[in-house]
Amino acid sequence: MKLVYNLLIHLYGFLINLASPFSLKAKNWIKGRKNWVESLPQDNNIIWLHCASLGEYEQAKPLIISLKNYYLEKQILVTFFSPSGFLNARPLKEVKFKAYMPLDTISNARKFIQKVNPKCAIFIQSELWPNFLDNLQQRSIPTFIVSAKFKSNSHLFKFYGKWHLKLIKNIRHFFVIDESSKILLNQHGIYQVSISGDNRYDKVLENRLNKRDVPYIKSFIENKKVIVAGSTYIKDSEMLFHISQTMPEVKFIITPHNINEALKLKDFGLLYSQANETNITKYQVLIIDNVGILSQLYQYADVSYVGGAFGDGLHNILEAIVFGSKVIFGPNYKQYQEAIEAINEGIAKSVNSEKEMQDSIHSFLYNSSDKNNGLAFCEQRKGANDIILSVIKTIF
Repeated sequence: MKLVYNLLIHLYGFLINLASPFSLKAKNWIKGRKNWVESLPQDNNIIWLHCASLGEYEQAKPLIISLKNYYLEKQILVTFFSPSGFLNARPLKEVKFKAYMPLDTISNARKFIQKVNPKCAIFIQSELWPNFLDNLQQRSIPTFIVSAKFKSNSHLFKFYGKWHLKLIKNIRHFFVIDESSKILLNQHGIYQVSISGDNRYDKVLENRLNKRDVPYIKSFIENKKVIVAGSTYIKDSEMLFHISQTMPEVKFIITPHNINEALKLKDFGLLYSQANETNITKYQVLIIDNVGILSQLYQYADVSYVGGAFGDGLHNILEAIVFGSKVIFGPNYKQYQEAIEAINEGIAKSVNSEKEMQDSIHSFLYNSSDKNNGLAFCEQRKGANDIILSVIKTIF
């Protein structure tokens, strides 16, 4: 099966090249990896963290800061697989080097590890690239998996994933977000596991503590109630536009998951890129065509809608909850523990239709509740980074 995997990886790279003339994301993916070996640092004192995309990087920031504060003499390298992460990651003074992770081929993994020679490697969530992991293990480089969640239907626990499972058994330590993941790993002979919880709670609490005003938003709100919708897709956005027409007394801020989708919605409201102090007061709907400000927009929300759960999966609801906003999302949320717990706490609702969305917005908007409930929800679940660092310090 390893041979099949390596063939598929090469096929994936070939298809990305084919798509690059027609897809900006594919084009950036190829462009970013041009001369990737030469762009890598050769510091001989590097801690390497890998993040698939922007969300994982944001999640890893508190851990990065803690690592740098403890290992003052070491330098931090962060790599990304997705262009959306590499291109939109805000600079962090603790991160000295940033790079793309090359495709997980045997040759690429060998060249990368040989050049960087990290003192340790930390993969955020479930980035289990087998050729990279194999090369790290051959060189006895301590490797950690952070904020991971494992499910019984994963390929790792199927007959065709045994070769991959055997490989990850040599990872130095797993930090998982829940007990079910630990039990599952234990059942398959992996015991170097700690339940750290989800370090996204640490990140959103830091975000709340360091909140900053977003230009023009206060002028847009005009002391009215506000719905902030984040990471929406076309279906979400269209439903929200319909609802906005029935609630003229409420302001709507809509942040599509993809900037290209924001441009398609320009006829429904004002694009943020075209806003100024004068024209922004004339609109009821503001469409955010800007990357990186969504987590700060939630501070203005009376109610938030978070997209993704009418499709493949729910985006980050904690960024809204930490500011005390009640949260609404679609039906595909059962695999997200934070969503289940938020519903049980009465600070979130799942909806199946536009009518249910409208009813839930109205219910949350006009029934008074304590905004501190969301903050308390996150405070009770913080501390993952302390657990992770305390273990890493004893091993590395």
